[in-house]
Parts: sequence; C-alpha cells; structure tokens
Amino acid sequence: MNRDRTCEGGLIRKFLDTYKWAYIDFLAILIGVAGGAGAIVFRNVIEFVHRIFFSGIYHQGADPSYSVILFPIIGGLIVGPIVCILAPEAKGHGVPQIIESLQISGGQIRKRVGFLLILSSAVIIGSGGSAGREGPIAQIGASFGSLIGQIFRLGSGDLKLLTVCGVAAGIAGTFNAPMGGAISSMEVVARRFSSYDSVPILMSAVVGAAVAGALISPTPAFANPEFAFSTADLALCFIIGPIFGILAFSWVRIFYIVEDFFEDLKIPKMLKPALGGTVAGISGYYLFGYGIMGVGYDGITRIFEMTSFPSSADMLILLVALGLLKILATSFTVGSGGSGGIFAPSLYIGFMFGVAFGLVAEKILPGLDTASPTVYGLLGMAALFAGAARAPLTCIVMIPEMASSYSRLPPIIIACVLSYTTAQIMMKGMSIYSIKLMKKGIFIDQPEPVLKGITVGEAMHRDAVTVSPETTLSQLRDRISRFNHTGFPVVKEGDLVGIVTFDDLRKVTIEEQDRTLVGDVAVKEVITVRPDQSAKYAMDLMYQNKIGRLPVVSKDEPGKLVGIITRTDVIRAYETSGQR
Repeated sequence: MNRDRTCEGGLIRKFLDTYKWAYIDFLAILIGVAGGAGAIVFRNVIEFVHRIFFSGIYHQGADPSYSVILFPIIGGLIVGPIVCILAPEAKGHGVPQIIESLQISGGQIRKRVGFLLILSSAVIIGSGGSAGREGPIAQIGASFGSLIGQIFRLGSGDLKLLTVCGVAAGIAGTFNAPMGGAISSMEVVARRFSSYDSVPILMSAVVGAAVAGALISPTPAFANPEFAFSTADLALCFIIGPIFGILAFSWVRIFYIVEDFFEDLKIPKMLKPALGGTVAGISGYYLFGYGIMGVGYDGITRIFEMTSFPSSADMLILLVALGLLKILATSFTVGSGGSGGIFAPSLYIGFMFGVAFGLVAEKILPGLDTASPTVYGLLGMAALFAGAARAPLTCIVMIPEMASSYSRLPPIIIACVLSYTTAQIMMKGMSIYSIKLMKKGIFIDQPEPVLKGITVGEAMHRDAVTVSPETTLSQLRDRISRFNHTGFPVVKEGDLVGIVTFDDLRKVTIEEQDRTLVGDVAVKEVITVRPDQSAKYAMDLMYQNKIGRLPVVSKDEPGKLVGIITRTDVIRAYETSGQR
C-alpha cells in the first residue's frame, strides 16, 4: 500500500513538473513575440530620432556642418533628466543592470524601465552618440520578461528565467541571430547553462528573431566576405588572439577611467551625458560617415565595400585612428551616463584593428596568399568582444551568424579563445560587465554564497530608531548611550534624508554639541538596500564601504525608511536559516 502511494505521488509530481515546464515554455514564446516586436520598435524609434537630427545631411553628398558637433550634446541634454530623475536603470550600457536584477532582486525590473529605455537610448544613438543597440534592447527584453513573470506571479527562479528569455529574444530580434541571442543571454547574463533553462531561452530567441524577420526583411548585419583561409592565415590567428586580448584589456581600462572621471566630476549629474557627447560630436564631424557617431555599422560597411585599399600607410593610420576614436567616443558617451550598449562599438573597434592587422600581414608576408584584410576585420570583431566581455562562445556563434557565414569557424575559435585567455589573465577574471558590478559591491564571479538565499527583509529590524535633522548633537549623544547604537537614520517628515554616526559626533567638541544640529553633520548621500535584495549584497556593501549598518527603504518609495540592517542581523539570520 505505501509503495503504491509513493508511486502515485511520484507520478503526480512528474505530471506537475511537466505541466510547469510547458507553462514556462508558453510564456517564453509570448516573451519572444514581445522581444522581437520590441527590437523592431526600438530600431524604428532610433531611425526616427536620427532623421530628426540628420535630415538632409546624407542627401546629395552634402558635407556636414558644424551643427553636427552639437547633435550628441543636445541628445545628452534630453537624456540626462530622464536618467537622473525617472529611470536610473537606463544609465550606462544595460547588461550590468540586468545581471544586478538577477543577482540582487530576483529578476524584478520596474515596469516603466522598458519604455524609458527605448526613449533614452534612441535619443542618444539617434542624435549621434557613440553607443550600440544590444545593451538597451537586452534590458528592454528583460523588462518584458520580468513584467510577464510578475503578472503571472511566478517564483524567483522562474522569474529570473523569463527575464533571461527576454534578453535572448531582444538580442536575437535585433541582430537576426537566434543562436547568438540565446548563448549570449546564458553566457553573459545568466552565467549558467542547464537543460531546463536552455529550452525556453532558445524558444524565446527563435521566436524573437522570427517576429523581427516577419516585420522587416532579415539581412546580414555585415557583407559576406569569402572566408578563404590558408595555413598561414590559421597560424596568424595564434598571433591575433593574444594581441586582441591586450586590446580588449586596454579598451575596458580606458572605458572605466573615463567613467570614473565622470563619477568624480563636480557638475550636476543630468548635465554629464551632454558633456560626454562632445567627443562623439567632434570626432564624428571630422570623420563623418565612418561610423564614429551612432552604432557604427555604416563605417564597417564602408570599409567592407572598398574594392581596393589606398596606400597601406595612409589606410593603416586611418583604421587605427578610427579604432582609437571609437574607444574614446563610446567611453565618453556611455561612461558619462548616457544610455547605450558597448557590443556594437566593440565590434567596430575590433573590426578596424583587425583590418589593420590584415594590412600589416599583407605587407610583411608578401609571398603568402593571405586572406583579405576585411576577413581579419571579422576575426578582430569576435576576438575583441570575447576578451572584453568574457564571452568566447557568444562571439564564436554570433559573428558568423551576423555575417551569414559559418564556413570557417576554426580561425574564429582560435582567435576568440586566445583573446579571452589573455584578457582574463590581465583583468584577473573580470569583464567589462562584472567590473561595473564589483564597484557596487556585487561579486558575480564568486561561488554561490549561502547568504544569497536570505533576503534583507528576513534579516532586518523593522523598528529602526531614528533621529530628526533638528536633533542636537548632545541629544544624539544621550540617544547613543540609551540605545547602545552607534548610528541612526535621519528622518524628516517620513523621508530618509541622511545617516549620522558616533564618528560624526566625535568630530564636534563637547562645547559645540549643544548648538550643533544632526542635520549639520549627517551624511546626506546614504547607501541603502531594499527588503527584496539579498543579505549577501547588503553584507558586501557594508564591508566594501566599511560601515556597520544600512537603512532599508521601500522598493516602491526609495525615500521611505522601512527598517535597518546590521552585520549582526545578517549573521543571526544565517544562523537561524541553518536551524530550519
């Protein structure tokens, strides 16, 4: 009898698991439709904005006027308030924000993010800012996936999966690359592979590409050169790989130097994207039509379409200049707080340096029948992004898919693997995405921590002891003695306005403490967490900033204090969870 009941229970669980899997697959198809349609809407909005700014310049061979320099600046002025006031998630290159939502918030993304991302990224790219479409469309697709998961009230694991499905659908629809979109979402965003996850992700990617292809005629992103590789070319791939690993490290390094510069710059945050647009504007004016402004595919196509190259020396200088200027223009556009991706700029940079490598190879090996320099440009694309993003599989699949040619995978595999290996050694296992998260105290390249399963809401104290900005420091001293706390959130009319600690009190002499107010010494820029975020994230923030407590604010109202969490609270929650 017991055996029969056990068997019956196993069959029921198996049926329910199968039903749930089919249910998730159905939602993945819906996300694929939304992601593919969203990719087309996003592309059309970019083209609309681009026509507003550049109408007439491309017609009849017209030379650009100096007004071109102002276009990315105006775009930055429009986007600055959107990013700073309405959607901080729209700032930067998109993918780190998706990874953060998966790691910290269980895949939950605010509902308005998708619309505001379409608007802000389209303005930056359409006005001539140097950025790509893949970061924003990945985030737009992720917001669709997260929204559907929240509407159907799925658990955290399934919500994360649908968020990744949205990424796959958006990328696949944008680049007409279903396999590349699926692998990119798993390798770069989800950072894991499993049979349970891969089926809905692949379905979303295929549907996303099919929907986008049905709305517009799918064409390869790049011309389809003849991949005619000799043994000598294959040997050169062992050289191009490490070189592009070093270039990938340099590109990432420059990007974060510029971003740190803007973080420390003492001007209003909403003005920074406008300042960042100046480099794209100036560079784009002097090299108009070479792809410095915008996504950059027009510049790649222009080089592809050259039937013969002019003087090798002059062409080499031009290619290197284009690669370097694209690095600077993208770093300033995105690093200043503009909204846009770094995938397309990375392809552009890799292509220009790759063609330059091909020209040098032709020059120093005249007796060998080497491939066309533009073929080396495609190798450079794949190798540079593989090293910068820690994504060799993505590049091995996506670049041939975008060029509509799988004829010569071995050289791409060699170049990508060696570039990836070199860059990983130089960046100590980090990538252009994980560095941004590490600066926020999120370490995604570490083993799965036990604290990750505990939320801030489970560990925090809800009855936080607070003080008013009008409290005197002598009263604060009495409160420290009474409650045995060394820090208090500062609250005014129900809103969190700062935090004050015993260290702030010690900086004021006892004689002055009776007439000095908490509001005069409290720290105004407060590091906070939300109840839905992980206790691991809260602990990382505390250790990184050398503090012992964090105010907990409402998910829907970032200024409303709902509790406080300390290191002791996290440790206690961990010990309690181990006893369950």
